[in-house]
Amino acid sequence: MNLVGDMNWLTPQWQRLTAYVQSGRVPQALLLVGREGVGKAQLAEAFSKRLLCREPQEYACGECASCRLFAAKTHPDFLRIEPEEAGKAISVDAVRALKANLALKPQYSGRRVVYISPAHQMNVSSANSLLKTLEEPDEHTTLLLLTDSPELLPVTILSRCQRMNLPIPDRSLAITWLKKQGLAENVEVLLTLSRGAPFKALNLANDGMIEKREEFFNAWLGLTKQDEPATVAEKWSKFACETLVDWMISWAMDLIRLRSAPRNQSIDNLDYIERLLPLAQKLNLKRMFEYLDRLNTGRKLLLGQVNRQLLLEEVLILWLKCQPKVKN
Repeated sequence: MNLVGDMNWLTPQWQRLTAYVQSGRVPQALLLVGREGVGKAQLAEAFSKRLLCREPQEYACGECASCRLFAAKTHPDFLRIEPEEAGKAISVDAVRALKANLALKPQYSGRRVVYISPAHQMNVSSANSLLKTLEEPDEHTTLLLLTDSPELLPVTILSRCQRMNLPIPDRSLAITWLKKQGLAENVEVLLTLSRGAPFKALNLANDGMIEKREEFFNAWLGLTKQDEPATVAEKWSKFACETLVDWMISWAMDLIRLRSAPRNQSIDNLDYIERLLPLAQKLNLKRMFEYLDRLNTGRKLLLGQVNRQLLLEEVLILWLKCQPKVKN
Protein backbone atom coordinates (compact mmCIF):
# COMPACT_ATOMS: atom_id res chain seq x y z
CA MET A 1 0.00 0.00 0.00
CA ASN A 2 1.57 3.27 -1.07
CA LEU A 3 0.57 5.68 1.65
CA VAL A 4 2.68 8.47 0.18
CA GLY A 5 0.77 8.40 -3.08
CA ASP A 6 -2.68 7.46 -1.78
CA MET A 7 -2.97 9.19 1.59
CA ASN A 8 -0.22 11.73 1.75
CA TRP A 9 -1.66 13.44 4.82
CA LEU A 10 -0.24 10.40 6.66
CA THR A 11 3.21 10.64 5.07
CA PRO A 12 4.96 12.00 8.22
CA GLN A 13 3.45 9.22 10.33
CA TRP A 14 4.51 6.55 7.82
CA GLN A 15 8.04 7.96 7.70
CA ARG A 16 8.21 7.80 11.49
CA LEU A 17 7.06 4.16 11.47
CA THR A 18 9.61 3.33 8.78
CA ALA A 19 12.33 4.94 10.88
CA TYR A 20 11.41 2.69 13.80
CA VAL A 21 11.93 -0.39 11.62
CA GLN A 22 15.18 0.83 10.08
CA SER A 23 16.64 1.64 13.50
CA GLY A 24 15.50 -1.68 14.96
CA ARG A 25 13.51 0.14 17.62
CA VAL A 26 9.90 -0.72 16.89
CA PRO A 27 7.81 0.20 19.96
CA GLN A 28 6.39 -2.60 22.07
CA ALA A 29 3.04 -0.81 22.13
CA LEU A 30 1.98 1.97 19.79
CA LEU A 31 -1.20 3.99 20.33
CA LEU A 32 -2.65 5.45 17.12
CA VAL A 33 -4.96 8.36 17.95
CA GLY A 34 -7.18 10.10 15.44
CA ARG A 35 -10.74 10.92 14.49
CA GLU A 36 -12.89 8.07 13.17
CA GLY A 37 -12.27 7.66 9.44
CA VAL A 38 -8.98 9.55 9.27
CA GLY A 39 -7.02 6.42 8.28
CA LYS A 40 -5.94 4.76 11.53
CA ALA A 41 -6.95 1.28 10.40
CA GLN A 42 -5.32 1.70 6.99
CA LEU A 43 -2.07 2.94 8.52
CA ALA A 44 -2.03 0.18 11.14
CA GLU A 45 -2.66 -2.56 8.59
CA ALA A 46 -0.02 -1.23 6.18
CA PHE A 47 2.51 -1.12 9.02
CA SER A 48 1.53 -4.59 10.23
CA LYS A 49 1.97 -5.98 6.74
CA ARG A 50 5.36 -4.23 6.51
CA LEU A 51 6.51 -5.74 9.81
CA LEU A 52 5.46 -9.26 8.81
CA CYS A 53 6.73 -9.09 5.20
CA ARG A 54 9.69 -11.36 4.39
CA GLU A 55 11.14 -9.10 1.68
CA PRO A 56 10.18 -5.55 2.67
CA GLN A 57 11.45 -2.34 1.16
CA GLU A 58 9.81 0.92 2.26
CA TYR A 59 6.51 -0.96 2.06
CA ALA A 60 5.57 -4.62 2.21
CA CYS A 61 6.43 -6.39 -1.05
CA GLY A 62 2.87 -7.70 -1.49
CA GLU A 63 4.14 -10.88 -3.17
CA CYS A 64 5.88 -13.03 -0.57
CA ALA A 65 4.06 -15.85 1.23
CA SER A 66 3.60 -13.66 4.32
CA CYS A 67 2.00 -10.86 2.31
CA ARG A 68 -0.32 -13.35 0.61
CA LEU A 69 -1.42 -14.74 3.95
CA PHE A 70 -2.00 -11.21 5.21
CA ALA A 71 -4.08 -10.32 2.16
CA ALA A 72 -6.14 -13.49 2.66
CA LYS A 73 -6.69 -12.52 6.33
CA THR A 74 -5.19 -15.82 7.47
CA HIS A 75 -1.77 -14.74 8.74
CA PRO A 76 -1.17 -16.66 12.00
CA ASP A 77 0.99 -13.89 13.45
CA PHE A 78 -1.47 -11.04 12.90
CA LEU A 79 -3.94 -11.08 15.77
CA ARG A 80 -7.05 -8.90 15.87
CA ILE A 81 -8.76 -7.98 19.14
CA GLU A 82 -12.11 -6.27 18.49
CA PRO A 83 -15.59 -6.21 20.07
CA GLU A 84 -17.77 -9.16 19.10
CA GLU A 85 -20.51 -6.66 18.19
CA ALA A 86 -20.32 -2.99 17.21
CA GLY A 87 -20.71 -0.78 20.26
CA LYS A 88 -19.96 -3.58 22.71
CA ALA A 89 -16.95 -3.82 25.00
CA ILE A 90 -13.83 -5.85 24.22
CA SER A 91 -14.22 -8.78 26.56
CA VAL A 92 -11.67 -9.98 29.07
CA ASP A 93 -11.92 -13.44 27.46
CA ALA A 94 -10.58 -12.01 24.20
CA VAL A 95 -7.55 -10.55 25.99
CA ARG A 96 -6.97 -13.75 27.94
CA ALA A 97 -7.01 -15.70 24.68
CA LEU A 98 -4.47 -13.23 23.32
CA LYS A 99 -2.19 -13.84 26.30
CA ALA A 100 -2.34 -17.57 25.63
CA ASN A 101 -1.23 -16.95 22.03
CA LEU A 102 1.57 -14.67 23.13
CA ALA A 103 2.97 -17.44 25.32
CA LEU A 104 3.87 -19.27 22.10
CA LYS A 105 6.55 -18.29 19.61
CA PRO A 106 5.47 -16.60 16.34
CA GLN A 107 4.47 -19.30 13.89
CA TYR A 108 5.56 -17.86 10.59
CA SER A 109 7.41 -14.56 10.44
CA GLY A 110 9.54 -14.46 13.56
CA ARG A 111 7.50 -11.43 14.54
CA ARG A 112 3.91 -10.97 15.69
CA VAL A 113 1.53 -7.99 15.50
CA VAL A 114 -1.53 -7.49 17.72
CA TYR A 115 -4.20 -5.09 16.43
CA ILE A 116 -6.62 -3.78 19.09
CA SER A 117 -9.48 -1.54 17.94
CA PRO A 118 -11.20 0.44 19.24
CA ALA A 119 -8.90 0.26 22.25
CA HIS A 120 -11.10 2.52 24.40
CA GLN A 121 -13.81 -0.14 24.34
CA MET A 122 -11.88 -2.44 26.61
CA ASN A 123 -13.73 -2.79 29.91
CA VAL A 124 -11.95 -2.58 33.26
CA SER A 125 -11.22 -6.31 33.37
CA SER A 126 -9.89 -6.54 29.81
CA ALA A 127 -7.76 -3.39 30.26
CA ASN A 128 -6.24 -4.79 33.47
CA SER A 129 -5.56 -8.09 31.74
CA LEU A 130 -3.81 -6.31 28.85
CA LEU A 131 -1.79 -4.26 31.32
CA LYS A 132 0.01 -7.39 32.49
CA THR A 133 1.04 -8.05 28.90
CA LEU A 134 2.35 -4.50 28.53
CA GLU A 135 4.32 -4.82 31.75
CA GLU A 136 6.08 -7.97 30.48
CA PRO A 137 7.08 -7.06 26.91
CA ASP A 138 7.82 -9.70 24.30
CA GLU A 139 10.60 -8.62 21.95
CA HIS A 140 8.90 -10.42 19.04
CA THR A 141 5.51 -8.73 19.48
CA THR A 142 4.21 -5.27 18.59
CA LEU A 143 0.83 -4.12 19.88
CA LEU A 144 -1.07 -1.52 17.85
CA LEU A 145 -3.90 0.13 19.78
CA LEU A 146 -6.31 2.32 17.80
CA THR A 147 -8.64 4.90 19.34
CA ASP A 148 -10.49 8.14 18.68
CA SER A 149 -11.14 8.61 22.42
CA PRO A 150 -7.84 8.24 24.29
CA GLU A 151 -9.35 9.96 27.33
CA LEU A 152 -11.40 6.80 27.93
CA LEU A 153 -8.32 4.63 28.27
CA PRO A 154 -6.84 4.02 31.74
CA VAL A 155 -3.76 6.07 32.53
CA THR A 156 -1.90 2.84 33.21
CA ILE A 157 -2.44 1.78 29.57
CA LEU A 158 -1.64 5.22 28.15
CA SER A 159 1.62 5.44 30.08
CA ARG A 160 2.89 2.19 28.57
CA CYS A 161 2.18 3.09 24.94
CA GLN A 162 4.04 5.33 22.55
CA ARG A 163 1.47 7.72 21.11
CA MET A 164 1.11 8.77 17.48
CA ASN A 165 -1.49 11.38 16.53
CA LEU A 166 -3.06 11.21 13.07
CA PRO A 167 -4.20 14.57 11.67
CA ILE A 168 -7.31 15.56 9.76
CA PRO A 169 -6.11 16.37 6.23
CA ASP A 170 -6.40 19.80 4.68
CA ARG A 171 -9.90 20.11 3.22
CA SER A 172 -8.75 20.61 -0.37
CA LEU A 173 -6.46 17.58 -0.07
CA ALA A 174 -9.29 15.46 1.29
CA ILE A 175 -11.64 16.54 -1.50
CA THR A 176 -9.04 15.66 -4.12
CA TRP A 177 -8.53 12.24 -2.55
CA LEU A 178 -12.27 11.54 -2.38
CA LYS A 179 -12.70 12.42 -6.04
CA LYS A 180 -9.90 10.01 -6.91
CA GLN A 181 -11.90 7.31 -5.12
CA GLY A 182 -14.76 7.94 -7.54
CA LEU A 183 -16.87 10.18 -5.31
CA ALA A 184 -18.32 12.76 -7.69
CA GLU A 185 -21.42 14.17 -5.95
CA ASN A 186 -21.95 15.92 -2.59
CA VAL A 187 -18.24 15.72 -1.78
CA GLU A 188 -18.24 18.92 0.29
CA VAL A 189 -21.34 17.91 2.26
CA LEU A 190 -20.03 14.40 2.94
CA LEU A 191 -16.70 15.74 4.15
CA THR A 192 -18.56 18.10 6.48
CA LEU A 193 -20.69 15.26 7.81
CA SER A 194 -17.57 13.22 8.50
CA ARG A 195 -15.90 16.18 10.29
CA GLY A 196 -13.10 16.16 7.73
CA ALA A 197 -12.29 12.43 7.92
CA PRO A 198 -11.94 11.09 4.35
CA PHE A 199 -12.64 7.40 4.96
CA LYS A 200 -15.74 8.18 6.98
CA ALA A 201 -16.94 10.48 4.17
CA LEU A 202 -16.49 7.62 1.72
CA ASN A 203 -18.46 5.25 3.96
CA LEU A 204 -21.26 7.78 4.38
CA ALA A 205 -21.58 8.10 0.61
CA ASN A 206 -21.87 4.34 0.24
CA ASP A 207 -24.50 4.17 2.99
CA GLY A 208 -26.79 6.77 1.39
CA MET A 209 -26.36 9.17 4.30
CA ILE A 210 -27.16 12.29 2.25
CA GLU A 211 -30.77 11.19 1.94
CA LYS A 212 -30.97 10.05 5.57
CA ARG A 213 -29.51 13.34 6.79
CA GLU A 214 -32.17 15.26 4.83
CA GLU A 215 -34.93 13.12 6.33
CA PHE A 216 -33.73 13.60 9.90
CA PHE A 217 -33.03 17.31 9.44
CA ASN A 218 -36.58 17.92 8.24
CA ALA A 219 -37.99 15.94 11.16
CA TRP A 220 -35.73 17.74 13.68
CA LEU A 221 -36.47 21.17 12.27
CA GLY A 222 -40.20 20.50 12.16
CA LEU A 223 -40.45 18.99 15.64
CA THR A 224 -43.26 20.66 17.58
CA LYS A 225 -44.71 20.41 21.04
CA GLN A 226 -47.50 18.30 19.58
CA ASP A 227 -44.97 15.56 18.78
CA GLU A 228 -44.38 12.99 21.51
CA PRO A 229 -40.61 12.93 22.30
CA ALA A 230 -40.78 9.34 23.58
CA THR A 231 -42.36 8.12 20.34
CA VAL A 232 -39.91 10.03 18.16
CA ALA A 233 -36.97 8.83 20.27
CA GLU A 234 -38.08 5.21 19.94
CA LYS A 235 -38.17 5.56 16.17
CA TRP A 236 -34.86 7.41 15.97
CA SER A 237 -33.04 4.97 18.30
CA LYS A 238 -33.18 2.36 15.53
CA PHE A 239 -30.77 4.54 13.54
CA ALA A 240 -27.05 4.97 14.33
CA CYS A 241 -27.34 7.21 17.40
CA GLU A 242 -23.72 8.39 17.23
CA THR A 243 -24.25 9.72 13.72
CA LEU A 244 -27.59 11.28 14.61
CA VAL A 245 -26.20 13.08 17.66
CA ASP A 246 -23.22 14.28 15.60
CA TRP A 247 -25.69 15.79 13.13
CA MET A 248 -27.69 17.51 15.87
CA ILE A 249 -24.47 18.92 17.35
CA SER A 250 -23.57 20.29 13.92
CA TRP A 251 -27.02 21.84 13.41
CA ALA A 252 -27.05 23.35 16.90
CA MET A 253 -23.60 24.87 16.43
CA ASP A 254 -24.66 26.41 13.14
CA LEU A 255 -27.77 27.92 14.74
CA ILE A 256 -25.62 29.45 17.48
CA ARG A 257 -23.19 30.85 14.90
CA LEU A 258 -26.02 32.30 12.81
CA ARG A 259 -27.74 33.72 15.91
CA SER A 260 -24.52 35.49 16.89
CA ALA A 261 -23.53 36.57 13.36
CA PRO A 262 -26.36 36.28 10.79
CA ARG A 263 -24.02 36.80 7.86
CA ASN A 264 -21.65 34.08 8.99
CA GLN A 265 -20.85 31.83 6.06
CA SER A 266 -18.41 29.69 8.06
CA ILE A 267 -20.99 27.12 9.06
CA ASP A 268 -20.88 23.36 8.70
CA ASN A 269 -24.21 22.91 6.94
CA LEU A 270 -23.97 25.59 4.30
CA ASP A 271 -26.54 23.79 2.15
CA TYR A 272 -29.09 24.31 4.96
CA ILE A 273 -28.39 27.98 5.62
CA GLU A 274 -31.66 29.22 4.09
CA ARG A 275 -33.63 27.03 6.50
CA LEU A 276 -31.43 27.57 9.55
CA LEU A 277 -31.14 31.36 9.35
CA PRO A 278 -34.82 32.30 9.98
CA LEU A 279 -35.00 29.96 12.97
CA ALA A 280 -31.68 31.14 14.40
CA GLN A 281 -32.99 34.69 14.85
CA LYS A 282 -35.86 33.44 17.03
CA LEU A 283 -33.97 31.13 19.36
CA ASN A 284 -32.89 31.76 22.95
CA LEU A 285 -29.09 31.70 22.83
CA LYS A 286 -28.67 30.61 26.47
CA ARG A 287 -30.96 27.63 25.97
CA MET A 288 -29.16 26.71 22.77
CA PHE A 289 -25.84 26.55 24.62
CA GLU A 290 -27.45 24.34 27.27
CA TYR A 291 -28.82 22.11 24.52
CA LEU A 292 -25.41 21.90 22.84
CA ASP A 293 -23.74 21.02 26.15
CA ARG A 294 -26.20 18.16 26.68
CA LEU A 295 -25.63 16.89 23.14
CA ASN A 296 -21.86 16.85 23.68
CA THR A 297 -22.27 15.04 26.99
CA GLY A 298 -24.63 12.56 25.36
CA ARG A 299 -22.14 11.91 22.56
CA LYS A 300 -19.52 10.88 25.12
CA LEU A 301 -22.02 8.62 26.89
CA LEU A 302 -22.68 6.82 23.61
CA LEU A 303 -19.10 5.54 23.74
CA GLY A 304 -20.12 3.40 26.71
CA GLN A 305 -23.21 1.62 27.92
CA VAL A 306 -26.21 3.97 27.90
CA ASN A 307 -29.94 3.72 27.17
CA ARG A 308 -29.94 5.32 23.73
CA GLN A 309 -33.67 5.82 23.48
CA LEU A 310 -33.81 7.69 26.80
CA LEU A 311 -30.85 9.83 25.80
CA LEU A 312 -32.55 10.79 22.52
CA GLU A 313 -35.80 11.51 24.34
CA GLU A 314 -33.98 13.86 26.72
CA VAL A 315 -32.25 15.85 23.96
CA LEU A 316 -35.50 16.10 21.99
CA ILE A 317 -37.28 17.54 25.03
CA LEU A 318 -34.45 20.08 25.42
CA TRP A 319 -34.69 20.94 21.73
CA LEU A 320 -38.42 21.63 22.11
CA LYS A 321 -37.65 23.97 25.01
CA CYS A 322 -35.36 25.94 22.69
CA GLN A 323 -38.20 26.56 20.24
CA PRO A 324 -39.61 30.11 20.15
CA LYS A 325 -42.94 30.55 21.87
CA VAL A 326 -45.87 30.91 19.51
CA LYS A 327 -48.03 33.93 20.24
CA ASN A 328 -51.78 33.42 20.28
